[in-house]
Amino acid sequence: MTPLFVYITHTVLPIAISCGHPGSPIYGRTVGNGFNLNDVVSFVCNRGYEMEGPARAQCQANRQWSHPPPTCKVVNCSDPGIPANSIRQSKIEHGNFTFGTVVFYDCNPGYYLFGSPVLTCQPTGQWDKPLPECIVVDCGHPGSPPNGVLSGDKFTFGSTVRYSCLGGRQLKGESSRTCQLNGMWSAPMPFCSGNHFNLY
Repeated sequence: MTPLFVYITHTVLPIAISCGHPGSPIYGRTVGNGFNLNDVVSFVCNRGYEMEGPARAQCQANRQWSHPPPTCKVVNCSDPGIPANSIRQSKIEHGNFTFGTVVFYDCNPGYYLFGSPVLTCQPTGQWDKPLPECIVVDCGHPGSPPNGVLSGDKFTFGSTVRYSCLGGRQLKGESSRTCQLNGMWSAPMPFCSGNHFNLY
């Protein structure tokens, strides 16, 4: 009887090299669903955060990723400053104007705000609006009555002007007026009454 030889061949199946999930950065995420040899994933930071470290990693033959997840650091805006004669209010963390920080401005009495009273730190690291200004209240020239003399050349908040009459005429009304917070003078303009007197 002829012996029967049976040949059994073994197929060696390749074992996939996997690095596993690389992890996601805090305040960020990992993009990509392939974690095997030579696969590449990308890292993305959340809005308002900037990346420190490589943005991509590749699975290597040693089952390790070429780079760990990067750090996502919150964006900081520079100090926007405090305009002259203004008051600033804000809640800042660790002395930094981080993304989302809101700053409020108001002016000291006698000044009005020109520009936006509210500034917000944007994800770009820039403020959304320019710094406002505090401009002194100006009442404008108060005028002078016929035959009257005006003394004083400052017409801004808190300034006082005085009146007198020419030729011996009599001043009717307040002899002084003050520029007020509302931009108005404190009293109506006086007038000079009576006849002109010649002095010899």
